[in-house]
Amino acid sequence: MLKVGKIEYLNTVPVYYGFLSKKVSPEGVEFVEDVPSELNRMIRDRELDVSVVSSYEYLKNSENYLLLPDVSISAECKVASVLFLSAVPVHQLHEKDVWITKSSMTSRELLKFLLNSVYGVKPKYYYYSLKDGNLPKKPTALLVIGDDAFRLLSSRQFPFKYDLAQEWFNLFKLPFVFAVWVARADSFKRKRKEVLSFCRKLLTSRDIGENSYEEICSEYGKRLGISPSRCREYLENLNFHLGEREIKSMQRFSEVVNLPFSVKFLPACP
Repeated sequence: MLKVGKIEYLNTVPVYYGFLSKKVSPEGVEFVEDVPSELNRMIRDRELDVSVVSSYEYLKNSENYLLLPDVSISAECKVASVLFLSAVPVHQLHEKDVWITKSSMTSRELLKFLLNSVYGVKPKYYYYSLKDGNLPKKPTALLVIGDDAFRLLSSRQFPFKYDLAQEWFNLFKLPFVFAVWVARADSFKRKRKEVLSFCRKLLTSRDIGENSYEEICSEYGKRLGISPSRCREYLENLNFHLGEREIKSMQRFSEVVNLPFSVKFLPACP
């Protein structure tokens, strides 16, 4: 049985939709659902064979992973689900409290780069989990990702809203790659046939999802309290492929976070 990590956010639904709609068989696969940071830890600790991981996790531990080809969660310009919300303009955040979700690695490092290197402010960072309920009632600013970003987007508490993908594009004119799919290299040695089979299924599932936005938004948009049209606009702003520009962006990100850059793809997946 292949153990595969799965995020429960709307921005991954198109990739998994072939499985979710039962148009792609999950035979031989055990899906494990959790937040991004926990899936990062699980595959790092050999508890998973394949998973979606943050691009930061891939860069930091690339010697252990093989990239699944042509699949990612990326955004050209705005992403709308990775937001920095603030009660004051960003340049006024020096030594103020900034709360960062524990659910993310990539967004955390991207935010720190933007605040420190681009805006020249050094806030006091704190970490929160909505599940643990340790976010104060009136934080000065916070990083929020995934479905929680939709829930907080209309909050009047934070008049200043910064889309991190848009901030990245403004700097480098490149899409930002938030997540990629990887297989552990040692799992591939032991389960080559299973990993390659899942890779092909995942790409098929993604293709089905990209042609099913109406169905996806009808079901999942309601769960988040957003209209089908708003949901579709959000999904159409995302890119679920991994091409040359996305790889170039990952290389640039590795430079700003001081990590080595290496790309190793899973062989013979398509």
